[in-house]
Amino acid sequence: MNYSVLIQNRKSVRAFTDKKVPTVALEDLKAYYQTAVKRLLPELQTELLNFGLEAREALEGAAGYHQFLVGAPQYLVLLSEVHPLAHINAGYIMEDLILKLTDMDIASCWLTFTRSQDVKKALGIDSHLEVVALAAFGFERKSAKRLKLNFNSMSQVDISAKHRYMEPKRSIADLAFLDTWGNCQNLQEYIGFYDDMLWESLYAASLAPSYLNRQAYGFLLRNGSISLISRPDLYNTPIDRDLSLGIVLHHFTEVAQHWAGKLCWQFGDMPLELPNGHRHIATAALGHCSQYCTTACKF
Repeated sequence: MNYSVLIQNRKSVRAFTDKKVPTVALEDLKAYYQTAVKRLLPELQTELLNFGLEAREALEGAAGYHQFLVGAPQYLVLLSEVHPLAHINAGYIMEDLILKLTDMDIASCWLTFTRSQDVKKALGIDSHLEVVALAAFGFERKSAKRLKLNFNSMSQVDISAKHRYMEPKRSIADLAFLDTWGNCQNLQEYIGFYDDMLWESLYAASLAPSYLNRQAYGFLLRNGSISLISRPDLYNTPIDRDLSLGIVLHHFTEVAQHWAGKLCWQFGDMPLELPNGHRHIATAALGHCSQYCTTACKF
């Protein structure tokens, strides 16, 4: 798949038709998950479940933006073993599946949830694994008007029409810093311009979907490496924060690897001078890695 193109073409769809997704497409998606889906931590046990229209009513109250559920003909549920990086890994995997759906001309939308046990109970899932990611998918309901969710407050959500579909996102200059956090001097010269690996990868990262489009993260470039930093954000739950971190890691990594080979991310503490509340998530060397290294990843 051409990730740069898919990332730019992908959009979150809020309104779906009831048209069924063809069985052959569902089988292709299942086969892709089993044999080719991109994983941040392949050693973590995961399982993908697919539910049809029957899940729409069942999920009411258990998933959605503060119980506001986007209705769709199909739902993907990703399960995982319990692990400190389970939701980051889930964000990486589910975003890859969503981009695969985009490549198949099937629309999709990330869904939020608060508690794994609520989703498992609603859908009758009997598994020792935990729910770590949800997505709705199907065929977009065409309309002259685009729909958006309005968050008047964290307890009051409604839908309205809008003229532009995508919300503004952070630019590369707001997302990446050079040598020290907040420093943009010489950043453009360092990352290059269009068609340069770093610029392309950071641009892809800037388009990553996140909860309420908060983009509570950034990148620090220093000493030939790049670090993903989590920014403090009161609106993000731990689940939403970690899923967003996994998604942005996917966008950056899969585009960068097209140019520079496999990246090896190392997780855990690192002595960086960061503002209060900011947290180092992962660091990778910006050079060619001959092998995708999971054993070197630490937490």
